[in-house]
Amino acid sequence: MTGGQITKRGALIWDFIATLIAARRVYLSIYRRYERRVLRAARDRGVPRTELKLGPRDLWQLFHLERLESLRDARLAPLRELAESIFSGGGEDGGDEGLMDSYCGHIFHEISILCEEHRSVGRFVRHHDPRRYRPLFEEVSGYYPLRLNRVMRFFRSAMKRLDELLPGWSDERIVVRSAYLFGDRIGRRAYGHGREDLYARMYPEGGAVRGYLEAGRSFHASGFLEKAREALSLAMATWESGDDQLRRRPGERRAIEAVRQQMAGMVRRAGGRPGGA
Repeated sequence: MTGGQITKRGALIWDFIATLIAARRVYLSIYRRYERRVLRAARDRGVPRTELKLGPRDLWQLFHLERLESLRDARLAPLRELAESIFSGGGEDGGDEGLMDSYCGHIFHEISILCEEHRSVGRFVRHHDPRRYRPLFEEVSGYYPLRLNRVMRFFRSAMKRLDELLPGWSDERIVVRSAYLFGDRIGRRAYGHGREDLYARMYPEGGAVRGYLEAGRSFHASGFLEKAREALSLAMATWESGDDQLRRRPGERRAIEAVRQQMAGMVRRAGGRPGGA
């Protein structure tokens, strides 16, 4: 169907994409803050990081418990539920073999455990007799870097898997339109650049030109003519500003020819007026 189909699955998929990227962004902020503080503590004490030993009060300062819990409850719990809805049960994404569902579940559980461990550190701060907590504290503090790096690996695996799944989702109308409307923000948070970086992964054959084409087709099919013209114009601008390597790619060449045909058809249906409704 031209412009893709509107399905409940399409809405779930886009919510999953946005939630995964938002959760990863929050986690990276927490992780980088932890890294900065650990390195500063090692430098201030004049010891290698591998030999750094922090007491309960200093360890407590490495995280904000409220932020960890917000990541778990506001981002990771919904992410896990969305992953279960999309990937479990051998549905249309059964070829995923449970990978993404597993990655999201592991991230949720690791952060949940980290929250409880850090809550324990807060209790250690209030105890004045270290003999009462030292063995448990040493075990908890030793797990911090292991758990954090494990979560980082799961996020990397999840993002790699997302890149593999995006082309198969690129015919869902809600995904097509959402990628156009919100892709700049999503692309920057996920890949460091904007919408065209997202399109490069959604459409390996055709890239951003194809992405704008599909958005234009989708908007046109539903009568959103101004949005359709806007998207197709961006496809043309991307092609015209591209280098020779872009122009030589078969996928991009096919996409730009389809853009020209789509625009010509819209002009004909508008009675020869490029700006007609």
